[in-house]
Amino acid sequence: MYRYTLVLLLVLFSSVSKAELPSIGSANASALQLDQEYRIGQAWVRMLRAQASLLDDPVVESYLQGLMARLAPASELQDKRLTLVVIDSPEVNAFAAPGGIIGIHAGLIAAAKREDELASVIAHELAHLSQRHYAQQQAKAQQNTPLVIAGVIGGILLAGINADAGMAVYTGTLGASASSQLAFSRSNETDADQTGMKTLVEAGFSATAMARMFARLQEANRFAGSELPEFLRTHPVTQNRISDTTNRAQSMPQPPAYTDSLEFLVARARVLAMLDSQNSQDSAERANQPILAYLLAVKGEQQAQADNLWQALNPNLRTTPWLQLSRLEQLQQRDDKSAARALLTELVELYPGDYAIQRAKIRTLIDEGRHADAAWLLRDLLRDHPNNTELWYLLAEVSGLNKDTTWVHRARIEYFALRGEYDLALRQLDFARRDARRQPEQLEWVTLREQEIKALRDEVDELFR
Repeated sequence: MYRYTLVLLLVLFSSVSKAELPSIGSANASALQLDQEYRIGQAWVRMLRAQASLLDDPVVESYLQGLMARLAPASELQDKRLTLVVIDSPEVNAFAAPGGIIGIHAGLIAAAKREDELASVIAHELAHLSQRHYAQQQAKAQQNTPLVIAGVIGGILLAGINADAGMAVYTGTLGASASSQLAFSRSNETDADQTGMKTLVEAGFSATAMARMFARLQEANRFAGSELPEFLRTHPVTQNRISDTTNRAQSMPQPPAYTDSLEFLVARARVLAMLDSQNSQDSAERANQPILAYLLAVKGEQQAQADNLWQALNPNLRTTPWLQLSRLEQLQQRDDKSAARALLTELVELYPGDYAIQRAKIRTLIDEGRHADAAWLLRDLLRDHPNNTELWYLLAEVSGLNKDTTWVHRARIEYFALRGEYDLALRQLDFARRDARRQPEQLEWVTLREQEIKALRDEVDELFR
C-alpha cells in the first residue's frame, strides 16, 4: 500500500509538464495546475484515511478547523481549499502536501505551550504550500529518474504519518545517498519562516511565536540524538535560525497582547489527557493545568475528585461549552440522567451548530437506544461534514440497529469510498441495488453513485498505465 501511494504521488508531479511548472522561486500556478493537485491530493487523502491512525476527538478537530480558518485567509495561498488530517500519535510533527493537505500530530498540540506557537507551525506549513516549495523540488528533480522523484515526495508524505515507514520505503527504494533530499532546502525553510510570520501577524498573532516554538522544540530534544521528531528531521532548527526569526519578528508589527483562547486550553488539555500514559512530561504539568487535572479525573472515573476539581475551576472556564462536554461525560458516568439531560439540552440550545456538541448528542442518543433519532441527526450533520468517515461509520452502525438496510448500504458506500477502498464500495452498491429494485428513486441514486465511484477508481488505475 505504501508503494501504491508513492506511485500516485509520482504521477501527481510528473504529470504536470515542465512548461506548466512555475519558475524556481515563483509562488504562482495556473488554475488548471492547482485543480490537478487538489484532485490528486484528495485521492492521496482517501488512501491515507485507510492507512493512518486518525484522531477522533470532535473538540480537537473543531478547534483545529477554526484555527486553520483563521490562518488561511491571512496566508498567500492561491487555492484555499484545505483538508485537515489529525494523526493520533504522540510524535511532534506536522506536514503539508500539495492539494491543500495539512496534517497535524496530537503530539505537536501537546508540545505547544501557547496557542500562537501552535499557530506558527501551521502558518509555516501553509507557507510551504503557498510558496510551492514542492513544485520547486520537482523542477530541480527533472534530472533524476522518476523513481527518485517519487521517493523524494512520497518519503516526505509517508514520514508525515509514520516516520519509520516513510524512511524505510524511501531509503529502501533509493538508498541512503538520496535521503538528504527529504528535507526542504535552507532557502525553502527561510522562505517558509518569513512567509509564515507574515501570516501570523495578519491573523492577529505575534510573529515572535515562531522563534519561541523553535526554541521549545530544540530544548525538548537537546538530548534526543538521532531520535529527533520527524518535524525536526525535515525542518532542522539551529540557533542561527532561532536568532534570525527572533530578530525578524522584532521588526514586524506587534499585535495587542494576546491571551490563549479557552478553546485552545480545552483542546490541548484533552490531547494531554489522551497522551498522559504515553508522555511523562505531561505529569509535570498537572499541578499548573487545572483543566488537565479535571479531565484526567473524568478519564479515570474518579467522581469525588472530579467534582472537587470542577468546583475549583475558574467560573469562566466552567461555562466553556467544550469543557462542559467533559462535565456531561462525568454526569453520564455516574448515571445522573436528569442532570446530564438538562446540561445537554442547554448546550444544544445555546450552540446549535457546534459540531462537538452535536457529536455528544449523537453519542447520548445511541447510549439511550434511540437509534432512529441518532440516524436522523447523523444524516443532518453529514450535510455539513460529508467527508467525515467516522460519521458515515456511525450512521452505518445505527442504521443497522434501526433495521434500515437502505442507509446501512449507503453509509458503507460512502465510508469505503472516502478511504479509497473502491471495490468494497462497489460491493455495497451491489447490495443496495438489490434492495432498490422496488424504489425507482433509490435505484437512480445507486446507478449514479456507481458511475461516480467507478470513475474515481478508474482515475487512480489510469495513473499506473
